[in-house]
Amino acid sequence: MHIKICARMLITLASILIALPASADPWIPAAGTGKVKPILRLYRADRTFSSSHFGSETFPSTSKFSETQLKVTGEHGLGDGWALQYDLRAAQDSKTKTKKNKSTTYTASGLQDQEIGLVRGLRQGDVFADAVALNIILPTGSVSSNPQLGVGHTAIEPDYQFGIKHRFGQRLAYGSFSIGPRMFFNSSVTQWRATADVGTRLFRNVDVFGSLFYARTFGVNSALTSSGNPNASEVYNLLRGGLGLRFSLTKNIRPIIEYEADLAGQGIHAGNRWVFGVVWHY
Repeated sequence: MHIKICARMLITLASILIALPASADPWIPAAGTGKVKPILRLYRADRTFSSSHFGSETFPSTSKFSETQLKVTGEHGLGDGWALQYDLRAAQDSKTKTKKNKSTTYTASGLQDQEIGLVRGLRQGDVFADAVALNIILPTGSVSSNPQLGVGHTAIEPDYQFGIKHRFGQRLAYGSFSIGPRMFFNSSVTQWRATADVGTRLFRNVDVFGSLFYARTFGVNSALTSSGNPNASEVYNLLRGGLGLRFSLTKNIRPIIEYEADLAGQGIHAGNRWVFGVVWHY
C-alpha cells in the first residue's frame, strides 16, 4: 500500500476518533476538547547494538535500515476525568543487505500496529497531575512483509502517568512521565516501558524540550537473537534520547522539530531520526 494511501487512512481514522464524543498528558482535557499531533519521523541506521548484552557500544550492521513514518497521536476529553487517547502509525520501511559486494534492498509500506486506550485522571492540580491509562495495541501491521511492519500479536499496556509544572521567575518549566508494562497475548513476553518529556520556555514563543524513551523486554527467549527466537518481533531493548523546539505559532497551533538518537540497546539497530510535526489544541 502506498504511503499516501496510508496517510489518508490514518487521517480519516483520527477524524473519526475526534468526532466520537492521543502520548497522553496527565492533565485530562475537559469534555469535547483535546489535542491532535500529526508528525513525520525520518529514521536512518547503519549500525547495531550488541546482541549479547544491553549497552551503548555499537558495531557496523550487516544491513542498513531506514523508515519514513507518519504518526498521528491524540487525546480527547470525555468528561468526568476520562479521556480517549490514540497512537496511529503508517510507514515505508527499507532494508539494504550487502553480501559479497552485492546489495539487495527490501521495501515495505503500509499500516503499522495501532494503539488506543482510556485515561483516568487522579489528582489534577495546577502544579501536579497524575493519571492511569489502559491501552490496547492492535496488530494491524503486516508480519509477512520484508521488512515487517508489525508484531503480529495483540498486547495491553497499562501505565501510570504524572506531570509537574514550576515557574522560575517568568520562566515556566514542566515535565511529564509515564511507566508501565506492555504485555503480549499468546506469549509470556513483557516489555517494561518508560518515557520522560521535560521542557522550559526559551523565548517568548519558543520552548526547548528533551525526551527519553526506555524499553526492556522480559520473558521467554528474550535474550536470544532473532534467528532463534520465536518471539523476536516482540523483543525491544532500547534507550533513546531527543532534543527539540516547540513553537507557539498561535494559541492552539504549535509546530515542533526534534532530533532523536538511539543511546543504548541490545540486538537492535542503532540510528537517529528527525521529527517534524504540529500540535493542534482544540
